[in-house]
Amino acid sequence: MRAKPEIFVLALSIMGGLLLLFFSYPIAVLALVGGKGLLEALSVRTFELALLVTIITSTIAAIASVILGVPLAYLLSRFNFRGKGLIEALVDLPIAVPHIIVGVMIVLAFSWYVGLGPLLHKLGINVVDTILGAALAVTYVSATYTVRVAETAISSLDPELELTAMSLGASRGRTFLSIVLPKIWRSIVGGALTSWARAASEAGALFIVAYEVYFGKSLVYPAPVAIYEAFVGLGILEAAKFSIAMLVVVLGIFVLGRALLEIRRGTRAEG
Repeated sequence: MRAKPEIFVLALSIMGGLLLLFFSYPIAVLALVGGKGLLEALSVRTFELALLVTIITSTIAAIASVILGVPLAYLLSRFNFRGKGLIEALVDLPIAVPHIIVGVMIVLAFSWYVGLGPLLHKLGINVVDTILGAALAVTYVSATYTVRVAETAISSLDPELELTAMSLGASRGRTFLSIVLPKIWRSIVGGALTSWARAASEAGALFIVAYEVYFGKSLVYPAPVAIYEAFVGLGILEAAKFSIAMLVVVLGIFVLGRALLEIRRGTRAEG
């Protein structure tokens, strides 16, 4: 009787292990092929700028996803209202829309002759081939993750805590700031890190919105676009060394952020 669960667990482990192998094997091959050129890639000035542009736009996206996404998550988790299902669908829409189409939508939405474009144009604000445009594109495809993580965290809180505070005279806003946020900030940071990593990895929307961006006095490719340019112009081996360089930087920042979050969580638990 005891053997059946063990066989079942073994089967689960094999199936899960195959998926993990599928995830890790290409990374291992990339590291093997491109690893020798890692330091060379990181010393290329144009690629350094490409990584910097990607880090900046991804950070803007992560901050925007927190500032705009957490309030939305609170509304979705604590209130029932007409049209809520539609809003839930809109939150998930960026996951379903091909990101090339996202790029087309961003360009059209902010072009000089449609929608907000004429007003922005008069104000001297341009979206195409700018840091702003790149940030808008990567925010569109990444903010969902912060919203969903925050919504799950808020839904897991006992609403009685908030009701008690409000019954004692605290406003809902004060309750949100003093009770809800302190309890879910780790989840928010985790969601923001996921949004940051997703934004850093985006290429499709950038092909349309910001294939090159004006950065100082230079035109710079975002890092994923720079890797594509290396592949087209120089071949797969050159693309491999720039790819592993980007993985080291982006995954390094992401893993470090998650590690610091876990250390803080562990310290809090011990305290």
